[in-house]
Amino acid sequence: MFTLFLRGALLYAVMIAVMRGLGKRQLGEFQPYELAMTILLADVISAPMESVSKPLLQGLLPVAAMFVVHSAISLAALRWDWVRAVVTGRPAVVIRRGEIDRAELDRLCLSLNDLLEGLRAAGFQDPGEVGTAIVEANGGISAFASGDARAPKTAELGIATDYEGLPLPLILSGRVQRSNLALTGKDEAWLRALLTELGAAPGDAYLALLDTRGELTVILKDGGRRQVAALAPEEVKW
Repeated sequence: MFTLFLRGALLYAVMIAVMRGLGKRQLGEFQPYELAMTILLADVISAPMESVSKPLLQGLLPVAAMFVVHSAISLAALRWDWVRAVVTGRPAVVIRRGEIDRAELDRLCLSLNDLLEGLRAAGFQDPGEVGTAIVEANGGISAFASGDARAPKTAELGIATDYEGLPLPLILSGRVQRSNLALTGKDEAWLRALLTELGAAPGDAYLALLDTRGELTVILKDGGRRQVAALAPEEVKW
């Protein structure tokens, strides 16, 4: 029983290591060859996990082989476009200039209901507002509003805007994020002083976000929300 437990733990660790080695995209949407790899990987690892009578190498060697083959395919797809086209396919435009390409939908074996579902997932209730829609190689649908249906840009309205980047979490779940704090060029004493200015103790903060305008937003553990100007715009470096 203990041997079976150890084998299961080891194979589980190997599975995690291999999935991490395959890259971040394995945790999101799969390309066809990646989906096949994942299904086979789970099947191969499950066999020696279920029975101690099967040598552990019967699970580990095929996993290593699939990892090598998958890595070779991924590298080849990065190097040669024709390899990528063979193993993943190419994006296909199914709405062009507001017109649905029915022939392309038939070629992709997509029904109109499938297309409408994908458009809703992309945020379009009315397909008449879509100028271009593309079925990506992974099967997802990317849709873009037509020129007369999209929201105007600030540049088109003549409005000048400052740089807007990702806010830095300086406190998460009550814990100071020192690596993010280092990006600001400040220290914990500076952060504590800001919290004190807001009338909060360091332990009261549940979340603290510093945006690229230099404003610090603090959400307290009791649900309160407070904001203070923490940096001048020229001090923002991230």
